[in-house]
Amino acid sequence: MITVITGPNAPASGTARDFLVRNRVPHQWLDLTTDPLAKFCDLGRRLAGCRLPAVLFEDGTMLEAPETFQELRPAIAGDAHRLAAIKTMHWRTELATRAGLPTRPSRDKYDLLVLGGGPAGLTAAVYAASEGLRTLLVEREAPGGQAGTSALIENYLGFPEGLSGAELAERAHAQAKRFGVEILSGVFAVGRPGAKGDRPQITLSSNADVHARSTVLAMGIAWRILTGPGIDTFVGRGITYGSSPGEAAALAGKTVMVVGAGNSAGQAALHLAKVAARVTIVVRGDSLAKNMSRYLIERIEGASNVDVITNANVIAADGDMRLAAVVVRTRDEERRMPIDAVFILIGGDPWTKGVEAWLRCDEHGYLMTGADLLAGNDRRRWWPLERDPMPLESSEPGAFVAGDLRHGSVKRVASAVGEGAMAIQLVHRYLAARGK
Repeated sequence: MITVITGPNAPASGTARDFLVRNRVPHQWLDLTTDPLAKFCDLGRRLAGCRLPAVLFEDGTMLEAPETFQELRPAIAGDAHRLAAIKTMHWRTELATRAGLPTRPSRDKYDLLVLGGGPAGLTAAVYAASEGLRTLLVEREAPGGQAGTSALIENYLGFPEGLSGAELAERAHAQAKRFGVEILSGVFAVGRPGAKGDRPQITLSSNADVHARSTVLAMGIAWRILTGPGIDTFVGRGITYGSSPGEAAALAGKTVMVVGAGNSAGQAALHLAKVAARVTIVVRGDSLAKNMSRYLIERIEGASNVDVITNANVIAADGDMRLAAVVVRTRDEERRMPIDAVFILIGGDPWTKGVEAWLRCDEHGYLMTGADLLAGNDRRRWWPLERDPMPLESSEPGAFVAGDLRHGSVKRVASAVGEGAMAIQLVHRYLAARGK
């Protein structure tokens, strides 16, 4: 079994834990500061100088954390930060490979390549494979995407009691595998160097090239970063982007903050309120009503240990080895609030890593499709064919966009599922027109 050894200054620990848990990789967890076994074996001295977390594999090898842990975000600034972020993502790919997860395709050619394993990508893969297309799905983190981290999705049709994002992801993953979808985890597209015959080529972070007759782009979004003194320093040491249901148990009796006003923020706050002593939601606007569903607002209003601060922003964070407090600015004041953990869910930026150089995006980075490609008298620049682009078709014929990544999409799980299914009907139409 894999053993993950962490300590007090190990910002990549949460990423490693979430990655292994969400990909259902059996492992054990040792904390150098609290675990009796770690103290008995004197692991602190033996691992002196190692970057934590250190992941020990069954073959006796070890993978240290990246030299500088930096999650890659679409809007990340600075060459040094971008380089560190790319190294961190390649570290995740190496972790996946050595943990025994598939990271390289089993063949060279496919009928369909799906980039992104959220609801849109998984739906596209299931429909494609069930209809006889050889399908490869590539996911940079774990099947389920961002939706897979939701504590409870209650407004998805057919589940009157709701279901967790993890449960939805597990069911969809099993369904995809049953139909023969090949799934790679911890892998992302890094570029498109060329083509092989009629099959465009995409290079993956595992140094593998994939040739596919058609593509569905469903990479979704990455959480938008929060800036301010100390905030970046404590990511992984008390500050987390997105919701991490697995961390709730460790926050029993603690004070927790959720930054954001959408459904994901509301679900995270209510889930944390089950164990935390107090949960504070920080909202930039004047209420939750603009972006959050009414049923969530009513439950938040009825929760005795949940507070909401409106017209507010988190502008700084401080602490020693871990987060200890944040500074919240409202219209009237700035105040320092002691806090044990902060979850940031302030919306997202489109994830176009690996495709941004060859597909048309709007001013915010979302991929444009269909009739939107022809707007502004730029047809010759962005569309190479005589026929008009199909709905969901990007500026690359045969490459379709589904889910949150698409310009003008509705940011809901059900919408993503619908677009994933629709994309495959368009893929069939595209392949039929090519006579193959």
